[in-house]
Amino acid sequence: MKNTKANSLKKSFGYGFLLSLSNPLSMLFWLGIFGSVLAKTVSTYDIDHVILYSVAIFVGLFIWDITMAFTASSFKKILTSKILMIISILSGLSLVGFGVYFGVQAVKLLFF
Repeated sequence: MKNTKANSLKKSFGYGFLLSLSNPLSMLFWLGIFGSVLAKTVSTYDIDHVILYSVAIFVGLFIWDITMAFTASSFKKILTSKILMIISILSGLSLVGFGVYFGVQAVKLLFF
């Protein structure tokens, strides 16, 4: 019985890791961060630092994806449909709030 549970957890973790790693939005997010850090690094430091920062970003990405996969597989039993609905609503409201805030900041910057 315990072996089956361990296999289920490994499959869940692996699925979550692959999902996080192959998520197009996640890829675009990390490419944006990588691009901005790389542009600053190339203009300021030598090639050794560029390579060091590039490796550090990829290691950080790997650690982040493992952490997200572990978190998703760990909370699989705890998160019910109702809790997921509440999280989705709060996330949506948060995104709308940020959108309004940045929209107001853009209008102030452009017109005032």
